[in-house]
This record gives sequence, structure tokens and C-alpha cells, in this order.
Amino acid sequence: MSVATHPHNIYEGTGKPVHQDQDQPVPRDTMMHHEVQVRRVQRHFLQSVCSCGWLGAARRSSSLAAEEGQDHAILFDGAFTGIPSEGAE
Repeated sequence: MSVATHPHNIYEGTGKPVHQDQDQPVPRDTMMHHEVQVRRVQRHFLQSVCSCGWLGAARRSSSLAAEEGQDHAILFDGAFTGIPSEGAE
């Protein structure tokens, strides 16, 4: 299978090949916004979640959950809103 006809290089619905210039960055207006926050999972765990659908691992350490969420936000030029207060949910 050539690069031009690889399934990831074809517009959905048209079947026509897409020219992808690897030297050009993806236009910012077509990139998904990433807003990451940490949520409490069950009783003793915290998990980073992103508006793009990404989920971090459930962790007992709030600092590890936050670090993982911050890393995802940095990687995708998003926003990290932090860890909820004890009474929030």
C-alpha cells in the first residue's frame, strides 16, 4: 500500500488522497482544544482527564495525577485546570 492510498491519508467520505506536507505544521484552527483537569475516581484515586477524550492512569498520589495531566496539556498546547478541592465534584 502506498503512502498516498494509506487509509489515514484519505479524506473521509471522498476516497481522494490527501497531500500531507510533513514540513508544514497543522493549522491551529483545525487542532482540537485540550483542557485537562484532575477528577476524583472512586474514593481514593485521582485521574487526569482531557476534553479530547484522553484519560490518564488512576493514581493515589495527587501530585502524580497532576503531573501526568500537565504533561498532556503541555504536549498538546492545552490548558491544565488543576486538582479539585476536597469538597468539589
